Amino acid sequence: MTHTLSRIILTLMALLFVSQLPFFSTHAQETTPNDPIVTEEHPDLLIILSPQYEKDTDIHIAIDSYITAVSNDLGWTSRIIPIHEDENNYQQIDNIIETTYNNHPVKACIMVGEDLNTALGGDCDYLEQPSTLPWSTLGGTTTYELTEQGIICKPTTLNICISLLYPTHDLSYEQKKSSIISAFHKFTIQRHTTNPNSIQVFESSDLNANSKAIYQKLSDHGTLSYTEDATGSDISASLTEPYTAYFVHGHSTPAGTDVNAQKNIGWFTVENLDTLQTPFFGADGCYAGGWWSNQQDNNKLDSSIDGSWYGSKIFTSTHIQVMALGLLSQNGFSTPVSFLENVVPELLTGKTLAEAMIGDICIGDFIVVGDPTFHFTI
Repeated sequence: MTHTLSRIILTLMALLFVSQLPFFSTHAQETTPNDPIVTEEHPDLLIILSPQYEKDTDIHIAIDSYITAVSNDLGWTSRIIPIHEDENNYQQIDNIIETTYNNHPVKACIMVGEDLNTALGGDCDYLEQPSTLPWSTLGGTTTYELTEQGIICKPTTLNICISLLYPTHDLSYEQKKSSIISAFHKFTIQRHTTNPNSIQVFESSDLNANSKAIYQKLSDHGTLSYTEDATGSDISASLTEPYTAYFVHGHSTPAGTDVNAQKNIGWFTVENLDTLQTPFFGADGCYAGGWWSNQQDNNKLDSSIDGSWYGSKIFTSTHIQVMALGLLSQNGFSTPVSFLENVVPELLTGKTLAEAMIGDICIGDFIVVGDPTFHFTI
């Protein structure tokens, strides 16, 4: 009887102890190594969310899936940083990025949302050009030169790969939200891209006195198809083949590039990007990295008003993972300073775009749009 009573007392005490266990010990609250909450303390990748989208649950879910895919692919850790309205100034955002970098070197930042306050690269008539130099360099305003007309580009060491995901401003919220979610979904599922070992270049003879040799040097990294002063039929024929990388160089607007020295002979329109079969696209020309606005020169970066601009096609193209837009083949210095010379060769050997850019000296008169973690599977 005494033993039976003792067992009953012990059983009651055990049940009482179990009932006092804290809720976080249950399986439902366990985290996994890929949980963004766990991996954010020392991030390799930042996702900066604009005030417009910072509280959108669906966008957060899409980004979380992308973070997990990047972690599984590269072992990178990530952090989502929401920007509140009172923080939405590009220099204040730069302080946030640099503070994070000081704790752990950040490789890349994806800037999500067209309402993020962004530095001016230049404006001309109704053309707007953003600059990401303040965010891609360290040292605050000491590393770039600011004038009323925008950021002055000069040879600068790039410390962080900054990539933009900016839907067109004047679309509806639901259209912009859907575009952002679909882009992250594309970046999530297309993690293993094989290299077709073919590179296409269309270049206007009107601008290639110094860049032709740089483009032709790409033959060291794959089968190069180089066409000077291409025609419309040349462009159309190229859209049926897959490529490692595809470049156009000539007089440009946000809506396209003239790859022929003669007018109306070789206009490459941004609409071609919806058909183009390449994960990496480069448009080399003034304002290729910009958009249209309804404001003439006013020394500020105005909102985009039209969907026909290169950067907007990251949301509609099935194949393109990332773009480099702007002046990609600039040279004339004692050492190479162009994106083509310093970044592309390392990208083609299997590095992520971010890792191919970090530490390079570039003029900085270009932007990246899309997935900075993109890489070829070699």
